[in-house]
Amino acid sequence: MIIKTKHSMQKMSQRGMHKDLLDMVLILGTLRNDKIILNRKSCDKIIKKLDKEHRKVKRIGNPLHKILLNSYRNTILKIRDKGGITLVVVGDTLITLYNTDIKLKRKRRAKGRRK
Repeated sequence: MIIKTKHSMQKMSQRGMHKDLLDMVLILGTLRNDKIILNRKSCDKIIKKLDKEHRKVKRIGNPLHKILLNSYRNTILKIRDKGGITLVVVGDTLITLYNTDIKLKRKRRAKGRRK
């Protein structure tokens, strides 16, 4: 169970992120220091795996499994469209969250100005 701070709740609403997206990042993201990151490349790999699984399920014909896979795929696609999501977590507390792609763009801009 993760505890959300008031700041993280504000940022969730500002950035259009909801509980399903956070759950996916917590489950599938990679841990680096105090951050849990799910970026575009990881999302692409997960989508390929889900598509492969979806083809297998089509042959078997389990409708509930198909619905669940489509739900997961849609959630991962939302994360991918945002450029990935990064969660800053200390212990059990979610401090803040942001779109991964935005931070990279800022770094690139700053490097270009220095030269």
